[in-house]
This record gives sequence, C-alpha cells and structure tokens, in this order.
Amino acid sequence: MGFAAFMAPLYYASILSLLSVGITLSYMTTKVFNFAHVRYATVAAYFAAATMLTLIVHHHITLNAATRTIGGIQYIMPLPGWIYVVGFVVASIVGGLVSIFLYYAILKPLERKGLPPLALMISTLGFDFLLVAFLFIFMSEKPIINLAAKASSIIGTVNFASLGLDFTDAYIRIGNTMVRGSVLGALVLAVVTTIVLTFLTRKTKLGIMMRSSIENPNLALVLGVNVDRVFAIAWFLAGLIAGMAGFLLLFGTSFLKFISPTSPYNSIVVSVFAGSIVGGIFNVEGSIGGGFLIGLIEKWFVPWLAAVLSMPSLIKYNKVFSMFAVALTLLFIPEGLASIRFSKFRKKKGGGEA
Repeated sequence: MGFAAFMAPLYYASILSLLSVGITLSYMTTKVFNFAHVRYATVAAYFAAATMLTLIVHHHITLNAATRTIGGIQYIMPLPGWIYVVGFVVASIVGGLVSIFLYYAILKPLERKGLPPLALMISTLGFDFLLVAFLFIFMSEKPIINLAAKASSIIGTVNFASLGLDFTDAYIRIGNTMVRGSVLGALVLAVVTTIVLTFLTRKTKLGIMMRSSIENPNLALVLGVNVDRVFAIAWFLAGLIAGMAGFLLLFGTSFLKFISPTSPYNSIVVSVFAGSIVGGIFNVEGSIGGGFLIGLIEKWFVPWLAAVLSMPSLIKYNKVFSMFAVALTLLFIPEGLASIRFSKFRKKKGGGEA
C-alpha cells in the first residue's frame, strides 16, 4: 500500500487518537465515562463550519486553485490561511466550553448530592441528548444549507471536483504524491498533543497537582490543592482536544454538504471508547496510541484482510474487530497497552533491588 492509499487510515486514526485522549482525561479525574464527549466534536464542527462560511460570505472570498511552489514543494490552499486558523480556534474553544459546562452545570451539582459514578455517567448520556436537540433546533439543515448556498455563489466557479480535490482542504504535492493538508494536520496534532500532554502531566506544577488529585483527592485538598479547579482544567482540555478533532472532521466532507447532527458520534463513538480502553484508561499517552491502533485496525487492517480473504463484506464489520481488541485487552491487560511497559520496568527494578 502506497502512502497515498494510506492517508485515509492515518487521518481517521489520528482523529480517533485525539478523541480517545479526551475520554481518558475525563475518566482519570472524575472516574466518569463521558458519553457526550464525541458529540463535542459535532458541535465544534458546526460552529467552525458556520463561522468559516460566514467569513467567506462577508468578505466575498473567492477560491484560488493556483499552485505555489516553495522549496520544491507545491502548495494548493483554496481558501486564505486565516480562514482555517479562525475555524480551528473556534472549534477548539467551543469544544472546551461545552465540556466545562457539563462539568460545572451538571456533574458537580450531582456529585455534591452524593450520586455514585454510575449516575454521573448516565447524566452525561442525558447531556448528549440535549446537545443533539440543540443541534436540531439551532443548527439544523436549513440555515447551514442557506449559508452554504450564499457562500457557493461567491466562491466562484472553480471545479475542484474535476481536479480530484476538495475545495475545503489544502494540498501539498511532494514529487508525484498529493497529500491532503487535513491528513498532515491530523498527524501533527496527534503528535503535538501527545508531547504537550506528556510534558504537562509529568513536568509542570499543574501536572503534579493533577496526578496528586487523581491518586488521592482528600490528601491533595489537605495540601492546599484546589481539586475542583484541577479537574475542571482537565475537562476543559479534553473538550478542547475534541473540538480540534471536530475541526478536522470537516475535511472528510464538504462545507456545502449537510453535516447530520448525529454525526460523527454514531459512526465513531464505539471506536473512540475502544481506543481509550485498549491504550489505557489511566494513561494519556496510552490512550492516544490506543486510538491510533484502533483507527488503523478499522481502516487499514480490516480492508487488507477483506482483500486477502476475498470477502469485501467484511469491511462492514470493522467495529467487531475493535470490540475484539477491547475484549482481549480486558482479559489479558486490563490496564491497557500502556501498562505493559510499566510492568516490565517494575519487575526489572524489583529484581535489581533484590
């Protein structure tokens, strides 16, 4: 499989890894599986798309299919770079705000009433239903399509489809390979997120407070740590990363196509939870790796296996393979793949001391 054919699996796997780490951050702090987490991406995608389309209409921005060559590499950016930046920032902030709203407006009041974690998990499911209702009421098909229609009358008549391109995405040509900007962006965001979160949790004062709050909240309170604030920051970061993933999900389609209020939740929620569990529900780096692994299993391994076995219908059941990976993980390494490295380290350390 060449790199061009591998781009779609990488794109999908990177998005799953970003969403999986948010599930892990939420669970690590409050021991609550947030069933509304993936819906953040949908809400963020809507706000980002609406903002970008509004800017296109307001500024009468036209498409530019011209190719620029810098350092031997060709770049195609249909829209001005600042449009993408604004959309990314809006998506990220919206994701973070939705997450922090759930934490302070729903989870904390219920927690103060003494409800168990299971009840809090069910409340996140109820919040997910509220988000769906919000999307149907305020961001339904009609206003988005009307806005997109206005934008389409301004952006010009460049037929990107005839060029094999999506007008919402940027492209980079390296040799004979055309790479989607969204694919590179997803990979870069996954790597940068891993590095930043690792540094944040292991090398900063906030990370120390977060780990102490997770391990022993009562002791952390005695030591002067504002546990609620630390947990709120963790939830905001989880939503922020989900918003980033939502922005990337826009480039799997076109802004001129209606994004269903129930998507992408219905298609990837199982995969996101699978990535978090397989990687390690108590390990940030592991959850990112687990999401990446599940993404590659669904979009690369299963199609490859279907081709080898001459069973194209097997691709329809790629989620089954994800659940199989979860089952194996829970049976043999309940703490996730990330725990393997640490368990080996402990054995070596123990053996040396003996």
